[in-house]
Amino acid sequence: MEIQRSGQPGEAGSATAPELSTEVVHDRLREAILRGELDSRMPISQVKLAARLGVSRTPLREALRMLQREGLIDAAQNRRVRVAELSITDLEQVYASRVLVEALAARLTVPRYSTEDLAELKAALSEMNQLQDERDIDAWEAAHRRYHELLRKDAGERIERLARELSDHAERYRRVYMAAPLAWPTAAREHAAIVEACESGDGVAVSIELVRHLARTALTLIALVDPEHEPTPVREALRLVTAGRGSQE
Repeated sequence: MEIQRSGQPGEAGSATAPELSTEVVHDRLREAILRGELDSRMPISQVKLAARLGVSRTPLREALRMLQREGLIDAAQNRRVRVAELSITDLEQVYASRVLVEALAARLTVPRYSTEDLAELKAALSEMNQLQDERDIDAWEAAHRRYHELLRKDAGERIERLARELSDHAERYRRVYMAAPLAWPTAAREHAAIVEACESGDGVAVSIELVRHLARTALTLIALVDPEHEPTPVREALRLVTAGRGSQE
């Protein structure tokens, strides 16, 4: 997403256009961060960012505070802010949490699946496969988001919200993962296996396929960045979900 100023090019001054709300500023910045469009190595100039968005400093400051609470923005004592850096520690925590929460959500959702729900999941998978061939990561992410939302649609509002937030935070890492040579075909196989498990209506079986898929993404990235690192949080979360139903390998 390209962050746009308020108003259209050629207007006689954007001052007459209504100012963007804090929520809109937050959503635009959040999407830019998740897509990796803001460099975490560089401090964010609030003056320049406000000018770029066409807003005053007040909604921008509030939006940055919201993003800081989400863990997407780091703020120093001198009030300089920057995008939170990607790290193995954060990756482990995000994916270990996803393994546990998404497994629960799938076990609550899949047994309640209707024929229409399964058809919608298959349609999302088909769209992802088509976009995989085109290597359109932005469009693929949108279809991928719908796919995973269907796997937790009946888990309850609070669980769904928590799972969605974790999935959003994982997007930055997922985009790095999808740049790996075998990531696209591997993801396609794993997503297809999850759909196949859904056809049985067995929520536990679905959750096992799902968490193996999530864990493999995290473990692959960690192995690429630091082969000597022991990813205990991810492995422990995986063990808790798969206990009694086979190991990851």
